[in-house]
Amino acid sequence: EMKFNNKIVAITGAGLGIGRAVSSAFFNNKAKLILNDIDENALDKVSNDFPGSICIKGDVSDPDTANAMAKAANETYSRIDILINNAGISKACSAQKLPIDDWKKTIDVNLSGQYYMARAFGMMMIKQKSGCIINIASMAGLNGVPENCAYVASKHGVVGLTKSLAIEWARYGIRVNCVCPGLTETPLVKSLEKQAPEVFRERKKRIPIGRLSTPEEQAAVILFLASDEASYVNGLIANVDSGSHALYAGYTLPSDN
Repeated sequence: EMKFNNKIVAITGAGLGIGRAVSSAFFNNKAKLILNDIDENALDKVSNDFPGSICIKGDVSDPDTANAMAKAANETYSRIDILINNAGISKACSAQKLPIDDWKKTIDVNLSGQYYMARAFGMMMIKQKSGCIINIASMAGLNGVPENCAYVASKHGVVGLTKSLAIEWARYGIRVNCVCPGLTETPLVKSLEKQAPEVFRERKKRIPIGRLSTPEEQAAVILFLASDEASYVNGLIANVDSGSHALYAGYTLPSDN
């Protein structure tokens, strides 16, 4: 039996990386999808690959995007079961040189965008007295990362937003959890590798399992948290990082000799 048969699932940043892997996993489990991405080509591709999905192009930093997605869910299905807040951006730059506009854009997309989505769909979930929201943060939501202060600040914000919504909305039957992926093979991570190759090379040495995550590995945890099996899981900040967070930052990994 498919766990998500006829569940209505909204996913932001669905075109690439983790968002696409999550969309694929829900689609294969017979969910009905409402997909968003800012990249029209990526959105066209998921529209073809996951037929029957409602696709809404838009920037999550604009509240109108969240409202359009919630409206589509309401008009087509009269409900929403699951929201995956996945869309995000990142730009490597030293704190003192980061352009103010880049700071604002990163906070607007990564943090405000998740709030706008949670708010728009949360109002539906409160009315129906059920729902599940999964916010995608990052290991940068739990640790400092050099040359990426806007991203780090935004993802720490996502962790805080998750905890706040989890305790406020539990009484309406809504669960809110957060996944913090370690380095994952996505276009975003590949662009960061190009921007700062030396930092990236050193960073990879500190991954206990010794490799990047696949988007599918992240999707598997996200689907578990969205499932009825996780019915008592609320306010969780889940590190899906091969043990990177468990490795004290001041140490390098031991070698065989």
